[in-house]
Amino acid sequence: MTEHPHDITRGFKDVFSRLASGVCVVSFWRGDSIHGFTATSVTSVSLAPLRVLFCLSRGSDSHACLRPGLPVGISVLHAEQQILSERFARRVGEGEGYGDVPLSPAIRHAPVLDGAIGQIAARVAQIIPSGDHSIVLCDVTDAQASSDGEPLLYCKRNYHRLHHSL
Repeated sequence: MTEHPHDITRGFKDVFSRLASGVCVVSFWRGDSIHGFTATSVTSVSLAPLRVLFCLSRGSDSHACLRPGLPVGISVLHAEQQILSERFARRVGEGEGYGDVPLSPAIRHAPVLDGAIGQIAARVAQIIPSGDHSIVLCDVTDAQASSDGEPLLYCKRNYHRLHHSL
């Protein structure tokens, strides 16, 4: 990994902290248990084929579980789901888990969170190492948007809501 002077790294982080992002939970089955993580680095890639990507730290517990072909759910969180974002953002300790998290029956083949304003089922297509993270490309197998609710946003290291449209 290339080292940078502290001020460049800090400036880099500060710049991207100002880029408002929707908040998602990427989830998958590990045996009979749901696992996952909070991600703000989710984006559409292609319409043909339908493809999305997310980025994930190579040092995270979830990274070790990812493999091509793994079904994943991507839940675009509602503004009222901050607690789920915070929960999936931390490491799960021994005896903890997400078994009590309500899943949506609307999307099959991948665990997506109930109440999310957008839900995507996908399969991991490719994992591309890039520095201390990986870019994970996924082929979409199902997608559904809710007509209700506003997204949970993350900007300047804090959660936010939409206030109005321009």
